[in-house]
Amino acid sequence: MTQTEVPIAVELRGLYKAHYRFQFLSAAFQLGLFALVEKEPGLAVGEIATRLGLKEQPTRILLLGCTVFGLLGKKGDGYHITPLSKPLTANFDEAPASNIPWEQDGIYRAMAWFCESLKEDTNIGLRREIPGTAPTLYGRLAENPELEATFHTMMSSVSRLVGAELGEKLDLSECTHLLDIGGGTAINAANFAARRPELRITIGDLPSIAAAANEKIEKLGLADRVRAVSLDAFHDEFPTGCDGVLFAHFLEIWSPERVQELLAKAARALPPGGAVYVVTPRQDDDGTGPERAALLSAYFHTIASGEGMVYTGAEYEEWFRAVGIEPAGRLPLGADTVVITGRKA
Repeated sequence: MTQTEVPIAVELRGLYKAHYRFQFLSAAFQLGLFALVEKEPGLAVGEIATRLGLKEQPTRILLLGCTVFGLLGKKGDGYHITPLSKPLTANFDEAPASNIPWEQDGIYRAMAWFCESLKEDTNIGLRREIPGTAPTLYGRLAENPELEATFHTMMSSVSRLVGAELGEKLDLSECTHLLDIGGGTAINAANFAARRPELRITIGDLPSIAAAANEKIEKLGLADRVRAVSLDAFHDEFPTGCDGVLFAHFLEIWSPERVQELLAKAARALPPGGAVYVVTPRQDDDGTGPERAALLSAYFHTIASGEGMVYTGAEYEEWFRAVGIEPAGRLPLGADTVVITGRKA
């Protein structure tokens, strides 16, 4: 094997063996290994086995993998936490720790059906691995309360990460009444309301989510300016009276045809000059990245809806124009999120 072939072989091995890496990570997290070693650094194999309720040989296997992949360090006979696993020792409702249970229980097995989902052009992974009858993940979550709780914990942590920056950087100075489509439990609405005391916000979401959002809004003391209403985005017209419509991490779930349908509803609800804000993972206009765009696109197609993907900014701007919305710019957030804005002509 030549010198140039060796790195390629190693890189390929990292891809086709990636499932082992995740299983070491997930097992250690589920068993509480990282939290244990953080609390009691220097424990030896036998001590860790006793505390985790495992036999010694399975414990050795787990510790070997975690050490190989940099999740644990070893000094003498004792194990200690590393910078890589430090974020997984506490704050389990926050990213990145909140992502691991969802990846294990909601995504890992279902993504094994990726190739079949591509062939059938639908979400075979959902149909084979997540119990229920609904055609999308969001419907099936309602049939699986424990998995639904895991999902919403993960999504809330993601929304909080982006939401603070979104509230700080998105200019809503010309907006007096924002309609937040699929706004969930008011994370974005709370951020906006805290910064803009004069802004009114209506969240439109499914009945159970709207009810939870209103409970949270009441607790935050925002009920005089923020409210959630029951809305089926595909079957109901959007309520009028708003001068801004926000789609945050919502449109990429759906097909181009459905995205255009939703944008057309937004245009009908807005007055001339009203604004549309699309918060979405970024895909480069040339279709070459970033990595998160590829991962999420595979997830949407295999599990979530069977029809969505991360679209380019140019595609959104084309769809804007088709429904009478003039593109007004792109605002980058973090490493791989963007807000694509437009105004009704």
